[in-house]
Amino acid sequence: MTKKNIVSILNLAIIVVFFASCKTSTYLLTNIDYKTGVDFTNGKWLLNQIDCPGYNVEKLTNEATIFFKDNLNDRYFYRENVNGLLIPYQIPLNPNKQKLKELKIGTGFDYFINISSKKNKDEIGTIGLYEDENSKGSNQSEVSLEIYDLNSQEIIYSQRAIGTASATKQKSVWETKKSDKLIDNISFHKSSNRLMIVSLKKILKDLKKKSITNKKRAI
Repeated sequence: MTKKNIVSILNLAIIVVFFASCKTSTYLLTNIDYKTGVDFTNGKWLLNQIDCPGYNVEKLTNEATIFFKDNLNDRYFYRENVNGLLIPYQIPLNPNKQKLKELKIGTGFDYFINISSKKNKDEIGTIGLYEDENSKGSNQSEVSLEIYDLNSQEIIYSQRAIGTASATKQKSVWETKKSDKLIDNISFHKSSNRLMIVSLKKILKDLKKKSITNKKRAI
């Protein structure tokens, strides 16, 4: 067996172990009130600076920008790249009509995108050893995304996603003898930072599925 073949086999073994040991993370969309999304085919849209822990701002902003640019093209703008805005730095979620009216006056845009995120728990590392049904701890992050129609002063889309990774490993019903080998007792968890990014992706997927896009309108 050549050295190249040995390396390939070892790499394959590592991948198999990773996916066999990787703990399933759960993601919950909490808002079931919004059965429809938005109409992406008209208006100028402004994304606010994302309210989140500093180390994730760039990643979340890039994720949101890719999505909204894809659906809005040159009608999408990011707050930091727009001059002359007369609005406060932080815009709270679930604003009333007066706040939305002030956003319209202060921006001149038709739609405003507001994203907020936070860590709820950060208790476990990305790698766990010898975890079982008695293990404790979890990582959990949440992301909220709201879109406001500034012309009608209405919240037209609101969704929150909660991502959780737990150290608890449930015993399989067919499990017989537990292996003592280290390689069989390694678990991989998503960090709170990663849960935050994937939670945003889950919301954007929900938004796109429910919304009117140029592609859907063409059909």
